[in-house]
Amino acid sequence: MGWSTKEPQGEDPTLPYRDAKRGRRLQRVLADGGIASRRRCEAMIEEGLVKINGTLIDFLPAWVDPAIDRISVEGHRLNLSRDPVHVMYNKPRGVLCTTRDPQGRRCVTDAVQHPSGARLFPVGRLDLESQGLLLLTNDSQLANLLTHPSHGVSKIYEVTVRGRVEEETLERLRKGVFLDDAHSRHGKGGRSKRARIESLERIRSDRDRTRLRITLAEGRNRQVRRMLAAVGHPVKRLRRVSVGPLELKGLRPGQWRDLLPRELAGLRRSARH
Repeated sequence: MGWSTKEPQGEDPTLPYRDAKRGRRLQRVLADGGIASRRRCEAMIEEGLVKINGTLIDFLPAWVDPAIDRISVEGHRLNLSRDPVHVMYNKPRGVLCTTRDPQGRRCVTDAVQHPSGARLFPVGRLDLESQGLLLLTNDSQLANLLTHPSHGVSKIYEVTVRGRVEEETLERLRKGVFLDDAHSRHGKGGRSKRARIESLERIRSDRDRTRLRITLAEGRNRQVRRMLAAVGHPVKRLRRVSVGPLELKGLRPGQWRDLLPRELAGLRRSARH
């Protein structure tokens, strides 16, 4: 009896990518390639947006060898040899800090189309109604430096709140306000954690509203809005004006520009301090 030359029926083409010996985790390679944050890359894989060597990969964990595997995202080949791009964007209200929105709302990556064609992702977050300085990049190393809590890169916000904020309330804010973060990594077992402000200045105040300048060295979810709501002064307007030594100047809402070399060097120094 002769041997059959036909391929075995039912062979799973994804098997090679389920083997940890193949190399690196797929979501980490995508994040390092500037596609998005690691968490967002995991979601993109599970949504069926990623292929390796033409094979759809929609499961985790998946393993790849970037030296030999051809990786594509939404039909676009991942270029691991791309030059780093660093952009300052003055985010207006109504723009989402994400690379893709299932509801079709406008995202920062729709607003910033870099001529290099690089796929950028936002460094940190500003919520939908907040505005101001936002960094976008494909440089995951710098993004990790700027967002990791251990580096404590300061961010300054100009905030307008409802009502007159008295000195007693300012002192309460300076001491820190307990916020329930049971839904996030910051809270375990449903316990609250004190949210802290690095510095706080009252710029202007009248009976109906108060303008504050707030500096944070941590970045919890919607921290400024939640702290001020907790002391009875909901935010009417929130604008981020600096990240580390980088200041928002010369850009109208919706405009962006590449960082200057000296600005990039200053950011790296602040993150490694």
